[in-house]
Amino acid sequence: MPELAGMKVKFTVIKTEDAENYLDDRDKSELSHILWKIQELRHLNGKPALNIYLVVNTDEPYATDIVRIMQANNHWGPVIDPNQAELKYDADMLILPETEEAIK
Repeated sequence: MPELAGMKVKFTVIKTEDAENYLDDRDKSELSHILWKIQELRHLNGKPALNIYLVVNTDEPYATDIVRIMQANNHWGPVIDPNQAELKYDADMLILPETEEAIK
């Protein structure tokens, strides 16, 4: 999906079914603790503890329509941020960029 080039990654989405299928009990407990901590700290900062989002997988046939709607409402567009990794895909796999620290 060419509309993704240069987009800032604002969200991390984990499919609940994937967490259930691929995480062991310890991993699930750790994930639960992390999510609880984020909610608590958001609350202490005066933000809603839990936001609810609509998620659209980029391989859905209507994803481009959603991008157009977001563009029309100024919620979509490339962002240049040296601290933000650019999305790179190879088939259906997300490729993480190499950093100098990872190479050392």
